[in-house]
Amino acid sequence: MVILTSCGIINDEQRNKFYKIISEEELASKKVLYVTTAVDGEESDDKHWMNLEYLTILALGIKEENITEYKIGEEIDYREFDIMYMMGGNTFYLLDMIRKHNFDKVIEDFAKEKIYIGSSAGSIILGNSIEVASSFDLNNVNMEDFTGLKLINGLIIPHAGRKEEFITNLRNNTNEELIIIYDGDDKYYEL
Repeated sequence: MVILTSCGIINDEQRNKFYKIISEEELASKKVLYVTTAVDGEESDDKHWMNLEYLTILALGIKEENITEYKIGEEIDYREFDIMYMMGGNTFYLLDMIRKHNFDKVIEDFAKEKIYIGSSAGSIILGNSIEVASSFDLNNVNMEDFTGLKLINGLIIPHAGRKEEFITNLRNNTNEELIIIYDGDDKYYEL
């Protein structure tokens, strides 16, 4: 199961939808692999949004002791986890780290068997291309191949409420399906 978001599961409507997949009672025992790699590629020191987003995971009913922060490249047995939460940050940096550590197969296998929640960059990477991120992220890794993981067919655009002009231009210049995600919105996919 894949859940695409802009900034996590942040409101009651999203939580109630999520609880149809896994109950609030069950969540208390579930383990979360909290992947914060994309944040390391951010230029700004302002990371208050990361703390706020972490609180949204706790608000689901997941116990803090069941959340393990993870950076792609570290050794870990991802099979011990029930949910992978891929944090936002710099999309180019995130995809670069995924490629360097062959983490794409891990993501694909996990999403087919368990629950993958993508937030912003963590959502974008699952689409056909991450080139859409060039409108808001610095390509600080000099990436030339913008091919995404292609687990979801289309171009994934989070924070759509802040990108109306960009989306209008993109609609006029691509044949790709646009997966538009507003803050407080989510999209569910079975792989």
